[in-house]
Amino acid sequence: MARGHALIVDDSSTARIILARLLERADLTTRGVASAEEGLTQLREEAFDLVFLDHLLPGMNGLEALDVIKADSELRHIPVFMYTSQSAERYRQDAKARGAAGVIGKQVDREQLLTTIEAILTDASTFPSLSPIENNTGELLEQSYTRRLTGRLATLEIAYEETHDELRQLRKSVALLEAMHQEGLDRQRNRLKWLAIGSIAGLAGIVLFFSLELRDLSILLESLNGQLAVMQEIVGSLVELEEVSRQ
Repeated sequence: MARGHALIVDDSSTARIILARLLERADLTTRGVASAEEGLTQLREEAFDLVFLDHLLPGMNGLEALDVIKADSELRHIPVFMYTSQSAERYRQDAKARGAAGVIGKQVDREQLLTTIEAILTDASTFPSLSPIENNTGELLEQSYTRRLTGRLATLEIAYEETHDELRQLRKSVALLEAMHQEGLDRQRNRLKWLAIGSIAGLAGIVLFFSLELRDLSILLESLNGQLAVMQEIVGSLVELEEVSRQ
């Protein structure tokens, strides 16, 4: 059974997928929506343990949605993280002043995110900040770079998996289109075949019709020739009778 349920509000489907994959590794189920208005509707219809809210959204922006959440007595207890490319310290302070639990960059540090989620899900009184680490000591700076590199590698890994899935779906679509195209060609061939058969049958019928007509015409001509011969004999007989009478 999942340890929690998270709402991801981001108009970028890629960003939603990447964060959802990271949260799945923390044993969280997720639901993604593309606008703040949709997110607020989902929050009132389902129970969520965490909210990840982008800043730039169509319609209401992320901070405005955060104000609505924190002003609602039934929703204000849900930890809300701004999941955004905004990185200015002033923006972070403004988000936290409005009640955000933290600000997460789109190039998220996976280990730090999972640690924070673990603290929240175990009801810790405090949890680590997700702000960039700034320290003058070489060891801490190296750890910061390592975590950031790990997070970016994880993002690339998820992006690769998503691209692989999209390519697989594309291959299926191409195969389906090829099958449909082949089926269309087969139907066209069948139509042409039956059209050719029909044309040949029609031509044979016409030839047969004219053959019968020619036969009837030949019979008629033979009959006329016979009648003509009889008339010639009659005319010849009349001529002979006339000559006899004159003598």
